[in-house]
Amino acid sequence: MEPRAHPASSRADARPTVLIVEDDDSTARATAYHLARAGYATSISRDGLAAITALKAWRPDALVLDLMLPHVDGLSIIEDVRRWAPDLPIVVMTARQEERDRLEALRRGADDLLRKPFSARELVARLEAIFRRAEVGPHDAQVVGEVSMGDLEVDQGRLEVRVAGVTAQLTPLEAKLLWILLEEKGRTLSRDEIFDRVWGGQRESGDRSVDVLVRRLRRKVDEAGGQYTYIQTEHRRGYRLEAVPKAFPLPSRRR
Repeated sequence: MEPRAHPASSRADARPTVLIVEDDDSTARATAYHLARAGYATSISRDGLAAITALKAWRPDALVLDLMLPHVDGLSIIEDVRRWAPDLPIVVMTARQEERDRLEALRRGADDLLRKPFSARELVARLEAIFRRAEVGPHDAQVVGEVSMGDLEVDQGRLEVRVAGVTAQLTPLEAKLLWILLEEKGRTLSRDEIFDRVWGGQRESGDRSVDVLVRRLRRKVDEAGGQYTYIQTEHRRGYRLEAVPKAFPLPSRRR
């Protein structure tokens, strides 16, 4: 029998809920089976339109979806979901091998991507890592409580980020990057170091995932108003967190 979970029942047994969006029946069933064995309550949608309908009817704890789907493709689903659920963890699974597909999924708001075929253990590990990111900062965080710099305010206790008094809606991945940069405030982190601390593992030569994620975070904290930029680039070295005024005052003229 296909593993499924009604949202009410998943709340009753307190298991994390995962919506699996996959049009291949054997892949969908196998994914649901292994996630259920790992302690998740699962539900399956087999096309993009059904997935959007399900997501608007109830809110799972995570979304696992293929990119190539009937009716509405996975990239469009990511973009749509990010408009109203910025903090919903999203893991993409795809048979596409091109780097541009990974970058496009990340650009639109995915948290992670697995290339088919992948092991069930790897999927479970990725989900667990995302759920850890959604907790109050990294476990080894040196920065706790409320921190402010410029007009950026970060309250790690409430998982809240404000820019010039306006709340920034960050995805789990964007929040993870901000926590890392905040821990190392003022120090430049290389792309390799950021990749390892965000996703775990070694960054492949030429991989631009970090740059895509940085652009996502910049749109929400640097380009959202306020008088400062925060994510600074050091050419060929990496990125650091530092409040820099967007416009310097003009020198006063002598009369």
